[in-house]
Amino acid sequence: MNISNDRRDSNELLYPEPLPLTGYGDGAFRFAEQREAGSLCILPSGIYRWRPALPEEVEETDFDLLIAHRAEVDFILFGCGERQIAPPQWLSRLAALAGLGLEVMPTGPAVRTYNLCRDELRLPATFLLPVE
Repeated sequence: MNISNDRRDSNELLYPEPLPLTGYGDGAFRFAEQREAGSLCILPSGIYRWRPALPEEVEETDFDLLIAHRAEVDFILFGCGERQIAPPQWLSRLAALAGLGLEVMPTGPAVRTYNLCRDELRLPATFLLPVE
């Protein structure tokens, strides 16, 4: 599968299954022996491009992909970039209304948590902002 670094198509499917992430940093993530610049959303149906690049750019509509997969995920995992932030109130509310737990952590620990959960067959709805 050809993975582009072009950010035009938010929510574009990049890979049709939730593969382990083999690296992150320098504004990108690595999986399937490829590099994808920018943010990612990982769901049971695969790995998608994700629009926001910084925590302050994240909006409620950026989590629309979650709605279709709500029954297939255990919780929401949000890798918020370089530093820990408090989740926006609307994100906490969205998680509560969906009946899902919410874990917000810097992207590095979020990548490791995603890979561990994936190996345990407990797939979170994962939203990751890139880090340098």
